[in-house]
Amino acid sequence: MMDRTFVKARSDYRTAAEESVAHTFVRGLDAEDAFDPSNHLAALASRPLPETIPDDAPRVLHISMYCYKSFPIRIFHVLSLKDGIDSHAVFFKNNFTNDHLPIKQRELDLLIELVEDVAPHLITFSVLAPYVMATRQVVARIREVSDAKIMLGGKYPTIAPHEALEFVDYACKGDGDLVMLRIHERLRNGEDLQGIRGLWHKDDDGQVVDMDQEILYQEMDHIPYPAIGEMQMHFIEKNALSNVDPELFDDEMLIMAGRGCVYLCSFCVNSLLIPMNRGNGRFVRLRSPEHVLEEINYRLSKCRRPSIITFNDEVFGVFDDWVADFAKVYKEKCDIPFECELVPRLVKEHNMELLADAGMVSMHFGVQSGHDDVRNDIMHRPGSNDELIEKSDILKRVGITPQYDIILDNPFDSAESLSEALRLILAFGTPIKLNTYKMQYFPHYPFTNMALEAGHVTPDQVTDEGIADAVMYNMVYRPKFPAFNRRDYLENCIYLIPWTKPWLRRILISLQKRHNPILAVLVTLIAQIRYKQDFQHSPLVVWPRRIFLGLQMLVHGDFAELRRRISEVSERSRYAQPNTGRISAR
Repeated sequence: MMDRTFVKARSDYRTAAEESVAHTFVRGLDAEDAFDPSNHLAALASRPLPETIPDDAPRVLHISMYCYKSFPIRIFHVLSLKDGIDSHAVFFKNNFTNDHLPIKQRELDLLIELVEDVAPHLITFSVLAPYVMATRQVVARIREVSDAKIMLGGKYPTIAPHEALEFVDYACKGDGDLVMLRIHERLRNGEDLQGIRGLWHKDDDGQVVDMDQEILYQEMDHIPYPAIGEMQMHFIEKNALSNVDPELFDDEMLIMAGRGCVYLCSFCVNSLLIPMNRGNGRFVRLRSPEHVLEEINYRLSKCRRPSIITFNDEVFGVFDDWVADFAKVYKEKCDIPFECELVPRLVKEHNMELLADAGMVSMHFGVQSGHDDVRNDIMHRPGSNDELIEKSDILKRVGITPQYDIILDNPFDSAESLSEALRLILAFGTPIKLNTYKMQYFPHYPFTNMALEAGHVTPDQVTDEGIADAVMYNMVYRPKFPAFNRRDYLENCIYLIPWTKPWLRRILISLQKRHNPILAVLVTLIAQIRYKQDFQHSPLVVWPRRIFLGLQMLVHGDFAELRRRISEVSERSRYAQPNTGRISAR
C-alpha cells in the first residue's frame, strides 16, 4: 500500500503535486479591501437576471472545454450577469463517449471571431485533466488576437495550479464562486487580479505565488441555478456555431442538489480534495429541497418536459432529515421520475422507501470492483460483496432499479478476482443495468501512484498527452479483442451481462466456473457486436436491429410503440447537428 501523498503546510494541506515542483512557492497575502464576497453572494441570490447590460460593464468570456452540460460555466455565466458583468458563455466542443472529436481549424476560427467580437477583459476556462492539451491549443490561438488575462478553473488547476500557470495568467484553486465575485469587483475598479485568495499567479521573477484557496461556501441556496437558454450563450461543435442551447431539447434534466462526497476512493479526485479542504468548511453541502424544486420549475418553464430527472451529485441525500424533507417536497411539487447516485454503504431502507414513494425509479450503485480485497485495499472503498447484494436487494424491494457501476481494466485485478466479480454481478439477477468504465490514471491520484510504483503504468501514460488519449477515446470499457487469456475474456463476460438472453447467461455462468477456449472466442465476438451497437452506433449493426424490432411491432400490432420509436430516432437525428449559421456575439 502507499502513502496518501499529503503534506501538512501552514494551516491547510498542500497536494503532493505542489510539493514536488522544483521552483519556490511565494506565500501571497490578500489585498486589504472592504469587499465581502460572502455577503455579496447572498445579496445576489434574490436578484433577477438583467434584461440588458450597460455598455461600460466589464466583459468576461467563460469557456467550457468539451462539456456542453458544464455546471461551473453555466453557474458562473448567471453569476456574472447578475453581478452586472457583460458575460458570454462559450461551450467549445462536447464530449462523446469514447469518440471525442478533435478540434478543427474552422472551430478555432469561430472561437477567435467570438473573442474578437466580445473583446473581453478576462477569459476563464473550466478544465478537466483530459482536456489540458486541447486547452493549451486554444489558449495559444487566443493569445494571438487578445491581450485579455486568462484564468483556469476546475479540478485540473485545483490539483496542480503550478502546472496550469505554465500557460495561463491565473489558476483558481478550489471552489470559484467567491473568487469570481472578487474578480468582478477588481474589474469594475480597473484593478489587477493579484492578491485574491484562491487565485494563484506568478510574480515578476517567475515564482508561483501561493494564494491558498477560498472557504467552502456553505449556503448552497445562494448559488444561482446553471444557465439554460439564457442570453449570450454559444456552442461550437462540428465546424458550426449555434446560440441554441441543446439543453432546451434534452430528454434528461441534469441537476445537482449539492456538492461534495464522503469517501476518499483512491481513483477519485476526492482523495485529494477532501484532505486539501480539512478545516476549510463542511465538504458535503446540500441545497434545500425547496431550492432544488425552484430550479426544476425554472427549467420546465424554458425546456420541453423531460422523461427523467438525473441528480448528478456524487452522493445524493447523505443526511436522513434532508432525505425526508426532499421526498415530501418532491412528491408534492413534481411528478417527473428521477434517478440519482449513492454509494451502497449509505443505502438505508427507510430512506429508499421515502425516495421511491417520491418518484425515484433508479439509482447508480457503485460496485467499482467485484472483489473485496481490490475494492477495500486498492481502491480504498469500503463495503463487501455480501453487503452489496444486501443493499441491491433493498433497492429492488422498494421498487428502485439499481444501475451498477464497475471499473474494468484495473491492473490490480487477476483472473481470480474477475471471476469473483462475474459471480457477484450475475448474482444481482435480471433485468440488470451495468455501466462498465475503464480505469484511468490521473496524475497525483493515490491509485495512479500505486500503479506507477507497481510498474503497471509508465510515466508517459500520466502526461497530459497520455491522459487525453486514454480518456477522450477510451473512457468506457472497450471489449478486448482478441481475448485469449482468462483475465481478458472474463472482463468481456462482465461487459455482456446486460444482454440477458438465457442462452448467453448460461455461457457466462459456465465461463465463470471454468475455462473454455471455444466459449471464450464466442463471448469475445458477441462483446464486439454489443460495443458497435451500444457505443459506436454502427449503422451496420444498429439499423438491422431497428428494422427487425420494427417488423416485430408490426406483426404484433404495436403501432403506438412503433410510432414512438420512429419519432424518437427522428428527433435524435434532428438535434444531433448544430445550427450551421454564424450568429454575431454582440
